[in-house]
Amino acid sequence: MKVRMIKTAAGPDGVWMAGGIYDMPDALVKQFIEANAAISLEPAKIETEAVEPQERAVMPRGRPKKSR
Repeated sequence: MKVRMIKTAAGPDGVWMAGGIYDMPDALVKQFIEANAAISLEPAKIETEAVEPQERAVMPRGRPKKSR
């Protein structure tokens, strides 16, 4: 996943400079985003769900009234 670093970070896997754009594993990206050290450059995934209309109970019609 591509991210842009907001803060400089360093670790055993390397150094990521603030302002740089990097492609890194999703697990590492999640940690950086939660720590407000990076922002994602990938478009947000939008989840959609089909909504069915609500069921309605319908009363059966009675017998028609007889005319007198």
